[in-house]
Amino acid sequence: MNVFLLHPDREWSTANSYYDWSSMTKDLGLNAIFKAAGMDSILRSSRAVYTEKEDPYLEQTMRRVMRTPLKSAEEVNYRQAIMKDCFRKQAFIANLYQISGEVLEKWEKLGRKSSTAGERDTKAKLITDLKVFQLLVEGMFRVQALFTENEDGLTAPGLVSLNERIQEELNEDRTAYLESLLKDLSFYVDVSGDAGRQNVYTLRFPRIRVDCGLKDGLKIGDLRLETFNTVVKPYSKPYGLGAKLRGTISSLAPGVISLYKDQAMQDDAAELEYQAVSYVYSYCSALTASYGSFFDQLHFQSAFYLGAVNIREQMQRFKIDYCFPQVDRQGILQYTDLKEMVMSMDRGGKVVGNSGGLDGKQLVIITGANQGGKSTFLRSIGIAQVCLQCGLIVSANSFRSGIHTSLFTHFTRREDSAMNSGRLDEELRRMDQIVSNLGEDSLVLLNESFATTTEKDGSAIAYGIVKALKEEGVRIFTVTHLLSFAQKMYEESKSDEKVCFLCAEHKDDGKRTYRMIPHAPEQTSFGLELFEEVLGKRS
Repeated sequence: MNVFLLHPDREWSTANSYYDWSSMTKDLGLNAIFKAAGMDSILRSSRAVYTEKEDPYLEQTMRRVMRTPLKSAEEVNYRQAIMKDCFRKQAFIANLYQISGEVLEKWEKLGRKSSTAGERDTKAKLITDLKVFQLLVEGMFRVQALFTENEDGLTAPGLVSLNERIQEELNEDRTAYLESLLKDLSFYVDVSGDAGRQNVYTLRFPRIRVDCGLKDGLKIGDLRLETFNTVVKPYSKPYGLGAKLRGTISSLAPGVISLYKDQAMQDDAAELEYQAVSYVYSYCSALTASYGSFFDQLHFQSAFYLGAVNIREQMQRFKIDYCFPQVDRQGILQYTDLKEMVMSMDRGGKVVGNSGGLDGKQLVIITGANQGGKSTFLRSIGIAQVCLQCGLIVSANSFRSGIHTSLFTHFTRREDSAMNSGRLDEELRRMDQIVSNLGEDSLVLLNESFATTTEKDGSAIAYGIVKALKEEGVRIFTVTHLLSFAQKMYEESKSDEKVCFLCAEHKDDGKRTYRMIPHAPEQTSFGLELFEEVLGKRS
């Protein structure tokens, strides 16, 4: 059984992950998105209620899935269609996650992770295997019932095809067979039975018939299992006088051998039961493996969509607009009211958005006033690109871009004890790693890179690296205060349609709008204004 909810033709794997995911996570602040995914705001019912309950598995799953980008518009659309169904039917995806989680949790309690190598008690292991088989089969029935209950509202190809596979796997004949098999094996798993509502017990008796031949010396050989089932009988007092009397009377029937007082016969009968059950279960072990793998994948893949629902719940809670981003050809980038998602959730949606189009722009250089929103804008582009490439929603009214599976961030870092050398050496080392791992259609986001040295040296380094990356066809977005670098690139690129210069808007009265507008590099970052503003507040 395949799940295929994250990809149309395969299960999820960690292949083709971003090269330096830890740096991207830190530079773009993605931990806040992972945490939002883990804020489980869905009750296991028909309504959604925000709670403070955290689910670490949802957070871990979102972290793992986001680090592996999709490669085509078809894959993105496939995942988005499922997500739209999950947004409409939140209780469905929450229950799917819950059922699969309960099955796996009970499986672990039965000793799934413990080693059975060299297990001496083979009968105990068989009992455990039967319990696991029963758990998985009953879990499959629960999943089937959930899909049947919700199938009228499922429109995504991924969910529709999964439902079809489940219904085909558990068709009427297969369901009847599995239910009969569980009943027939039940005597071996639970001999004593359970108490009923009116203090009535059910006892399970095996009925095993074998065909055999006789060898020399009247030894039994060539055993063949003919009949195997369980007889279920209700008893109000299973160990009372009446039950014992019925057992005594039945032992006197013609052709019946009583095992009541013959330990050797009891041992032989127990061995026969074990061999018969082992033989029957040997044909079920493949189903156990198949259903077990199914629940592993179902729990993981449903966790991603439930995490996406939780992210949307957080955004709706703070009245943050969102959209399903669209995949376009390489070189396209259009956005309307694009906001930095992490900052939006942190500040309750009170963040300025940007609108614009950078179609065909290979190099985008962003300059302007300090504290003007340049780095925030760069992060908004990076976060939106990562979200698009894993099928998530984006904090914008619209967002359209090509796919860049080779995505890198190079943000300036504060010096700390983890650094083995100076900040400039550390920046150059990270840049060298990026250059060594560039792929096709690479996108590199640079934020204040090489500002840790003098303006002259930093400008020279930035110019050489950016120039080389551009010549190799790499798409680059760079925020910089290196005015010499920005001015030199501007003078050289006036007639180059692939180069664009944005500037943090700055009004004549010193007010910052936090919007990026097309503008030539300015000769100042207006740091003195910022200093005077801070000084004025203190006085």
